Amino acid sequence: MKPQNTKHKILQNTDLTEAQMYATIETFNRHARDYAEKWEWNPHTIKEIKKYNINPFLKYAKPKGKVLVVGSRTGRDLHFFSQKGFNCLGTEYSSGLIEEALQRVPYGMFVHLDPRSLPFMPNSFDAIYADDIAYLPIKNIKKTVRDLKIFLRDNGVLYLSFRIGDNSILVMDEFDDKRYIALYKKKDLTDFIESLGFKIIWDKNSPHTDPGLPNWYSLIARNK
Repeated sequence: MKPQNTKHKILQNTDLTEAQMYATIETFNRHARDYAEKWEWNPHTIKEIKKYNINPFLKYAKPKGKVLVVGSRTGRDLHFFSQKGFNCLGTEYSSGLIEEALQRVPYGMFVHLDPRSLPFMPNSFDAIYADDIAYLPIKNIKKTVRDLKIFLRDNGVLYLSFRIGDNSILVMDEFDDKRYIALYKKKDLTDFIESLGFKIIWDKNSPHTDPGLPNWYSLIARNK
């Protein structure tokens, strides 16, 4: 069944607090299987993800290269990349999501890490895939993306996706708990990515699986 009518509200002109970020992680921890079944592994979501995420990434990433999946959730996208011969490492902040990922993708390699303090060496990856790290406060995103650039090899590609809004917060009320998600202005994102020395080589606005929720904006940038 396609997700729809998800209960939610938007908090205008505000950034995520640390408490809201950790509340989101705890929601993932408590409801990892519910989340996986409703969103990640839902056939409707998978169809859209292949169109707007997986296939564009495969077009630009070095074939069978080394890929860092930041925010690997329950392992769906790492699964698809591994099937195509990529050497993947997934990092995830929610231990509950990692446990669910290991059930669904037992051959995957997943590490419990805060995306704001990843410990990798420079020039470690041919590509980095970060689909929806918007549970981080807006104030933390710039440093996080700067670090991702350091981890990329020359001419490597970075895939990012965000929810579009007006620097506000989407509050999703489901599974008897809440998730808090940052909403970004598209121009703020593109200006920042280009200021780091990336060249945006593909981008796309796309609808959410639940049409009542804010749209996605995804991009692929090459490390110059």
